[in-house]
Amino acid sequence: MLADSFAAFQSITLVELLVFLIPFVLAVLVDLMSHKKGSVSSMKEAATWSVIWIICSALFGGYIWWARGAEAASLYTTGYVLEKALAVDNLFAFYLIFKAFGLTQPHTHHFQHRILYWGILGAIVFRILFLGAGAMIVNLSPYVLIAFALVVLWTVWKMWNSGDHEEDIDYANHWSVNLVRKVARVNPSIESGKFFSHGATPLFLCLICIEACDVIFAFDSMPVIVAVVRDPYLMITSSLWAAAGLRSLYFLLVAARNLFWALDKAVMLLLVFVSGKLIGSAFGFHLPNAVSLSIVAAILGAGIVYSIRVKPPENKGQIPNSVA
Repeated sequence: MLADSFAAFQSITLVELLVFLIPFVLAVLVDLMSHKKGSVSSMKEAATWSVIWIICSALFGGYIWWARGAEAASLYTTGYVLEKALAVDNLFAFYLIFKAFGLTQPHTHHFQHRILYWGILGAIVFRILFLGAGAMIVNLSPYVLIAFALVVLWTVWKMWNSGDHEEDIDYANHWSVNLVRKVARVNPSIESGKFFSHGATPLFLCLICIEACDVIFAFDSMPVIVAVVRDPYLMITSSLWAAAGLRSLYFLLVAARNLFWALDKAVMLLLVFVSGKLIGSAFGFHLPNAVSLSIVAAILGAGIVYSIRVKPPENKGQIPNSVA
């Protein structure tokens, strides 16, 4: 079965690699260079860049349709939507990390851009590593799928238990931050605006915490994508196109979280569906891709509609508008 996994990677042609890598790398460079100065993003600017990333991802999906057919395009789209859905809760964790390091105040929140600049690059690298590993081992045994399902359910459990108490997590004393403090000199001032100035500054400690969370998020998302997409090319490209637009999506979600307050519950329900699909696949039951995509869209759509039509509970998901 491991030979089948190697064969799946070997089936990727040089043309397919170039069609993905050239526009993807150019788009990432343009996005990162456009925000290198770290100026404050308005909701309009964040929404504009998010739309640009969606258009780029859709154009690549059009290529998948043309080169591989409607079935492959459906798989790519489902993987992309799942990755974006998971980003909702993950990016809110980024906000809490910035808050823990005092980077959500009017005079400090411009530093978020610089940290996200490197954080998103880390997210891309870690997704390549974890998804590549997932694509290699998924065909080894049906028990691998069951293990993946348990990882997804564990993610649901974490989300459910964090709930409204997520803000109680002390990210300033995260294990990754404490590790840096043990091996390097730390300067508590951020006045220099640098990662290192007479020691590691809080900006670097915040970046380390973000990167540590990137590892966890990549690990959590891998079995979710594997549940619906087994082709390594479609799996990795759909995830990377979704991850590349996280910087803009972060500022958009922070600004709009008060509106879509129930979306995290929809994501949890979506993950329960994904875990069931993984277990079903382990026992030979395969849901048609069109049905999977429809269920994913219906769950997320219901979460958005419910958020708009029903007022949120008191203090639920309230984020000061000034942070964006």
